[in-house]
Amino acid sequence: MNTMTTRVVALAGALTISLGAAACSKSETPTNGATGQAGSQSATSTTTTQAQAPTAGEVLEKAKTNALAATSGAFAGDVEDEGKKMTIDFKGTSDGKTADITIAAAADGKARVISVPEGIFIQGDETFWKKQNAPAKVLAAKDKFIQAPASAASMTESLSLKAFLEKAFAAVTPDQVASGVTEETVNGIDCWVITDTKGKAEGALYVSKDGFEVVRFTGSAKSPGQLDFSKWNEDLGIKAPDASQVLTLP
Repeated sequence: MNTMTTRVVALAGALTISLGAAACSKSETPTNGATGQAGSQSATSTTTTQAQAPTAGEVLEKAKTNALAATSGAFAGDVEDEGKKMTIDFKGTSDGKTADITIAAAADGKARVISVPEGIFIQGDETFWKKQNAPAKVLAAKDKFIQAPASAASMTESLSLKAFLEKAFAAVTPDQVASGVTEETVNGIDCWVITDTKGKAEGALYVSKDGFEVVRFTGSAKSPGQLDFSKWNEDLGIKAPDASQVLTLP
């Protein structure tokens, strides 16, 4: 269970970087959108196990089933892998046709990817674009978006909520989960909590009691991190950037 957060973010980071490089090599148009917020909110622990509580296996299975069946969702938080800290803010649909992802790391800069039917748009800070060897016009564009080439459309499935969740749950197998189930309130939501066999410090999954929806993933002491989930099956209101925010490359 110790890599469930970092696997998700590693995939997002790789996609953002590859799309950024592709965008700099060809021309097309971009636009503007709303950034999400990566938050780390506290959990109130009651750490009591009830006789009527579901088993850890049931919590895991129901949470996984509901998450992979969701049409849309959002998650945000911070993770650390091999000493490298990264923040991520994701909103998107299960099929990946609509997504709004912001990723930031000190050494790699900050980048935002918006995927909508009109295309895939990328916005980056100076550090990010320099990492991509972007042309001077892109570096001078500040907060403008670049539209990725049409060939990038085939990558929308990899930007999907389902792809991220499959990566996350692939890192959580039943034999890694402790048998005990506890209770906590996270972001105002009453949750069942299951942990790694070595304890909460090595990873935990928080699942809402009422709907068995994922509320939070946490990482391990070696790969710390926290991703808070919300907006399951909601209309996320993701739109292409405004035309005035799109930079056209020659």
